Amino acid sequence: MTTNPPGAKPAYSIRIHVPAPAAATVAAVVADAPGTITVHADESDPAGDRRITLDADGGPTLRWLLSALRQRLGADLLLAEDLVFAAASTGKLVQRAYAATPTSHDLALSDADADRRVIDYLTDHPRHVDRVTGRSRRVALLTDASAVLDFEPLAPEAALPAVESQALHLHLATGLDVVPLPVAARDPADLATAIGLLAPGFAATVLVHTHLHRVDAARAALACDTHLLLDTVNDGLAVAATAAVLGYLRARGVSPGRARVAVVDPARGGDLAGLLVAVGVGDLTLYDPVEYGIRALHRLAADLDLIVDLIGLAAPPEGVFVLRARPETPPPLAAASSGPRPLHALPGLLRAAVTTRRPITVAARVAAVHALVAATPPDALLPALDHPRLAPAVAAAAIEVLTAGR
Repeated sequence: MTTNPPGAKPAYSIRIHVPAPAAATVAAVVADAPGTITVHADESDPAGDRRITLDADGGPTLRWLLSALRQRLGADLLLAEDLVFAAASTGKLVQRAYAATPTSHDLALSDADADRRVIDYLTDHPRHVDRVTGRSRRVALLTDASAVLDFEPLAPEAALPAVESQALHLHLATGLDVVPLPVAARDPADLATAIGLLAPGFAATVLVHTHLHRVDAARAALACDTHLLLDTVNDGLAVAATAAVLGYLRARGVSPGRARVAVVDPARGGDLAGLLVAVGVGDLTLYDPVEYGIRALHRLAADLDLIVDLIGLAAPPEGVFVLRARPETPPPLAAASSGPRPLHALPGLLRAAVTTRRPITVAARVAAVHALVAATPPDALLPALDHPRLAPAVAAAAIEVLTAGR
């Protein structure tokens, strides 16, 4: 996974088309910019025009850049395209047909008479749905838009870009058909109802960008249901953060049983504290910054090996390593080897759940932790997200645990 140049922020990128002679004017505009602008790519098209991709360091610089280019280039600015909105407007995923349809015989296999045969079979063999339909490869990615990045609760449709991005990443990592589904749920009971109503059409549901207390309430409401339910905190971030803790301790030569670890604002981490205990961390402090303030944490720091920061401390203690794992502000995908993201563990655990048709257990999460640690290079906290065997290794470890009791 390639890294971006310092100062470059691809989230503030434009692609422009200009005649070849106008490239000098573009360079002059970039040189005059009040902020940092990086030329990400500069190519010629078949007509001899230049296609230039420019990354700004933020919104104000990007707005200045667009205004300056329009003013200085005039009609020579053949096209200016904001790449973030270009990517979002595609939906990021598309549906494609699996069934062949070129002949009338092929079409008849997806017509009413054929459907009647399959439905008639399923009325007598209801457990065979996954074998005779596409449900086994289909996953619902649900959000109620209650916890989307750093935003306050949103209208469900406003969360769609973030859900589509997560669907894209899960699809690429698992090969499953992941369907982004923002739902209008007023409370956890509504969310549980939506999951239950959608369950017949999906092998599993993953909750994303949903407040943790709603996730917990939905799980409790569906406890007697056979539908598989995962979420990006318990089955993603908590597992990755635990692996990062073990990776850091391993690099420092500190055994987990002798380690002293503090988790700041543990309620944000879902099962993180339980996983840290399960992997053998001997001394665990659950620190509530609202109740105790920041000074007490600074006093504790000298006796700690590591702090897991789930809230985003503005002034963390010095002299102790701080693992930043705030769910609302994940590290860039390209830098995920130095900070946890749900995508480290979630794709593998999702694949394990779908394969075994069993819910993810604490033991399966612990197995995923150790799989992540085993795949981590000595100079990193976590493996890179583009590691080709990452999801399969996590899935294999979890599957072994989930099927051990059979």
